[in-house]
Amino acid sequence: MILIADCGTTKCDWAVVEGEEITYINGVGFNPVHAESDYIYKCIKDALATIDATKVESVYFYGAGCLPGNPAQRVENALKKLFANASVAINDDLTGAGTALFKNDDGIACILGTGSNAGLYKKGKIVKKIPSMGYILGDEGSGANLGRRLLNAMYKNEFTENYRDMFERECLVDYNDVIAGVYRSESPAVFMSKFIPFIHDHISDTLFRNLVFCEFDLFFVKNIIRIENFKTYNLGFVGSVATYFKEILSDVARFYNVFITDIIQKPINRLAEYHLKNSK
Repeated sequence: MILIADCGTTKCDWAVVEGEEITYINGVGFNPVHAESDYIYKCIKDALATIDATKVESVYFYGAGCLPGNPAQRVENALKKLFANASVAINDDLTGAGTALFKNDDGIACILGTGSNAGLYKKGKIVKKIPSMGYILGDEGSGANLGRRLLNAMYKNEFTENYRDMFERECLVDYNDVIAGVYRSESPAVFMSKFIPFIHDHISDTLFRNLVFCEFDLFFVKNIIRIENFKTYNLGFVGSVATYFKEILSDVARFYNVFITDIIQKPINRLAEYHLKNSK
């Protein structure tokens, strides 16, 4: 039996490969940069409660925040505690994105979800990475940054009062809720990302389209074009934001004379297929 995980801060997708069969399990996510060891262990244990630990031979874990050193070690320790007989491989989520998008080929792997990231994937590894820097210092093009850009525009009068009324009515928030969500909630990035469906619902409006286009353009400026010879590589994206706004994303890519070869929402299916094939 093989276990594969694609883990984000809020949710973790698991694939269980047994023989030729693949089953999928949804679990709670975590970021080992911030999460304590006990919490990581509990999240994994609860998600995989129905799995016979004695049958697990290998675990391939791809996760946000799985940096070399203590963060990755915390995840590895939890997995080895649960699956004592299994080999364990820990990689960051960008390596997972690259593997899902390109398998054994080369390309620039990008993540556009709640956060964002980009890096050059070669021979199964990320060899050049532009640091995300998080929602305060980076995360261009992410759900958090799109939400922040929307909230700023709504309350800085870039949108008319009618637009603001529509926003507050449809999203069930007002100014005080926004301030509390951004400055007092446990996860401001997740809070700001929750307005992505509202943007998507109104994307036919030029104001909303320009908002998304500008944020994606910033992602290219800060990330893609910083990779040497970026025009010579295939370009692929994973994540809900990339999937929601794939047409605008493709427009921005054409502006920089690059072509997006693939956009997928969740890497877990392809990661499972990849490891199933390579286990034979």
